[in-house]
Amino acid sequence: MFRNLKVGGKLILLGIVFSLPLAVLLFLLIKEQNIAIDFGENERRGVEYINPVRHLLHDIQKHQVAFLNGAIEASALEKQIEEDIRSAQEVDGRYGKELKTNHGLAGLVEKWSTTKSLILRSSSNAKPENINSAYDDIVGKSILPLIIQAGDTSQLILDPDLDSYYAMDNVVINLPVLGQLIAQTNAHVADLILTHENMESKKQLISFLLARIEPTMERVSTGLQTSINQNPSLRSKLSLPLRTHIEAVKSFDDMIRRQVLDAGPNDFAKIDLKSMSANGLKTLESNYAMYDVTIGVLDDLLATRVGNFNQRRTVSLGIVSISIVIAVLFIISIGRSISRPIAELKEVTDRISKGDLSTFADIDRQDEIGQLAGAINRLQKTLQGSNKMKAA
Repeated sequence: MFRNLKVGGKLILLGIVFSLPLAVLLFLLIKEQNIAIDFGENERRGVEYINPVRHLLHDIQKHQVAFLNGAIEASALEKQIEEDIRSAQEVDGRYGKELKTNHGLAGLVEKWSTTKSLILRSSSNAKPENINSAYDDIVGKSILPLIIQAGDTSQLILDPDLDSYYAMDNVVINLPVLGQLIAQTNAHVADLILTHENMESKKQLISFLLARIEPTMERVSTGLQTSINQNPSLRSKLSLPLRTHIEAVKSFDDMIRRQVLDAGPNDFAKIDLKSMSANGLKTLESNYAMYDVTIGVLDDLLATRVGNFNQRRTVSLGIVSISIVIAVLFIISIGRSISRPIAELKEVTDRISKGDLSTFADIDRQDEIGQLAGAINRLQKTLQGSNKMKAA
């Protein structure tokens, strides 16, 4: 079958055969790039989901302190929390099924409604200790697990690059935990100042929370510094906010130890609760300012990575497409350079077979076809000489 094909067909067949490995390699390359693109896009969906939940976490923590202090901001924060919940539900409607967060968010909304009904609406009878326990339950059992769930199912937790991995680690785990430790410390200090009850046990609890803040802040600092070392372009974005936050947390720790843990029973009457709570909220704001910078850096890194993979895929397809076009043109050119002179030689030999010895093959080439044309022309001359001898 192969020997019966024309030259053009043979060249096309050879081109197809040699193109198959290239096609397979291209398919595998594009497949790997598509997997990387899908991976990065899924991570970005996780970041998009976590962002409104972060605002909900922050506002609930602010509401806790405002509620304990009897501040008028509590009712306004309550409305803001409802807005945060609607924002979280909106993004959950887009990605909740994929990220498997529907159940967690529904449980969070139900728990917040229950807390408002049982604790907040009966504030005159509620003890600060019970109020703090209710908020700790919402944050520790609903909000933080929801952030971790989104980080797990969006594959953020599996991020392959060190710069974005440590930014992710702070967005999903360290900074939310640090924020909760700061909020808990602030709330339990308010409890201690308001009630003056069980002072030693409550001081031990506050001391325990401060002891957890220090290593958590160290993990934040070490992780972000690793991101900067891996990607020096992040230095301008992360260094100053990180230094500012470290100083704020250290100042908060020093203030609590000096004014609360080292204070005697009679000293608590001199403590200004509003001033103390305001300093705690300032530290909390610093934490979420650091959070917003970090989540912005993380999303930028993921967007850049996805863009690079898209660019590589486009370049790969472009190179292969150009190569295919060049190969096709090359095959066509070779086919014509072989088929046309062969057709001319066939025409000359047909004329010779009919006795026409007047037309020579006009092919000036040095390859096998040129050698064949020269042999036919010599044969034609020989036949001409024979005919002249016969005529003589």
